[in-house]
Amino acid sequence: MTSESINKIKRPIIHYAIGTTFLASVLVVYVFTQPSTKFTDRVGRDEHGAEKLSRMAEEMPKLQTSKVLRTQEVQEFSDDKFASMLQKAATDDKIVILTEVNEAFAAPNSMLDLFLESFHNGDNIAHLLDHLIIVAMDQKAFEKCNSVHRHCYLHKQLGSDLSSEKAYLSKDYLDLVWSKVRLWQFILEQGYSFLFTDVDAMWFRNPFRHISIYADLTLATDVFYGNPEDHSNMPNTGLVFAKPTRKNIEVLKYWREARKRFPTTNEQTVYDKIKHELVSKFQLKVQYVSTAYWGNFCQPQKDFTKLSTFHACCRSGLAIKLAHIKSVIEEWKMYKSIYLKS
Repeated sequence: MTSESINKIKRPIIHYAIGTTFLASVLVVYVFTQPSTKFTDRVGRDEHGAEKLSRMAEEMPKLQTSKVLRTQEVQEFSDDKFASMLQKAATDDKIVILTEVNEAFAAPNSMLDLFLESFHNGDNIAHLLDHLIIVAMDQKAFEKCNSVHRHCYLHKQLGSDLSSEKAYLSKDYLDLVWSKVRLWQFILEQGYSFLFTDVDAMWFRNPFRHISIYADLTLATDVFYGNPEDHSNMPNTGLVFAKPTRKNIEVLKYWREARKRFPTTNEQTVYDKIKHELVSKFQLKVQYVSTAYWGNFCQPQKDFTKLSTFHACCRSGLAIKLAHIKSVIEEWKMYKSIYLKS
C-alpha cells in the first residue's frame, strides 16, 4: 500500500477523531456550565403569601461552586483565628452571615441590639444567629459583642480609631466601609459563601430565599427598576451575597484596586462606577434584589407580606437611623401579632 493510500485512509479517521473530540468538549462545557435543575427560585408559600422554609438545608440552598484554594499571591489579610471562626459559624453548605460594628453602633440600646432583636422578632429566623459573625472594629464593640453573641471577631488590622460615629466620606468612614470588602475576599479565599448585612438592616424573614443560585453576586438596591439583571438598578452594598468562586475573588480584587481611581469614594459608589467593567472583564452575573423584598427608606415599600429585611439607608446620622428604623420594627411587630400568630 502506497503512502498516498495510507494518508487517504488516515485523513477521515483523523477528521472523525477531531470531530468527536470537539463534540465531547462542547458536551462537557454544556453540562458543567448549565444551572443545576435541583434548585429553583420557586418555594412554597404559606396562607399569608410569605415564603416559608422549615430547615436550614432548605433555607440555604446547597451551592454548586468550584472548589476554591487559597490564592498563591501574598494575602493582604490573613488570620487563622478568623478562619477558625468561619469554620465554626458556617452552615453545612459553608455559608456565613457577616456584619460589622464599631462602638457607636454597638453601644447599649443602639443599632446592634435592634439588629439582634430583629432575628428573635422575625418569622422563624432566630436560628440564623448561629451562623452570624459580628466583626468588631474596636475593643469596646468587641466587648459588647462578646456579652450578647457567640461569634465575635476583633478586626485589628486597620490602623485607625473607628470607634465613634464617622462623618460620611471622611477618611475613617472610608476605611471602615472598605474594610468589609477585604474581609469578603478573605472569606471567599477560604472557600465560604457569605451574606454580608449592614447592622442597620433589620431581618424579618430569611433573605436567602430571594437569592438566585445562578448569580455570581447578589446585591440589594437603593432603587429597583423591575428587572433583577438590569445594571441601571441603583446598587446598595448593605446586603451582599457571593459564592466562593475564583471569578468572585478576582472581582473583589479588581473592585478594591479601583479605590485608587476614586480615592474619596465609598465602596458602593465605586462598584456603581465599575459595574460594567466587571461584567465585561469577568462575565459577572449580578442579581439586584427588589426593594419590595430587601426594603429601605430610599424606595420604601413596606408590604410586610413580602419584606425579608429593611435597611435604614437614605437616613443620615445614627440618631435619625435609630428613630426611623424603630418605627418600622414596631410596624412589623403589629403585623406579626395580627397575621403571623403561631
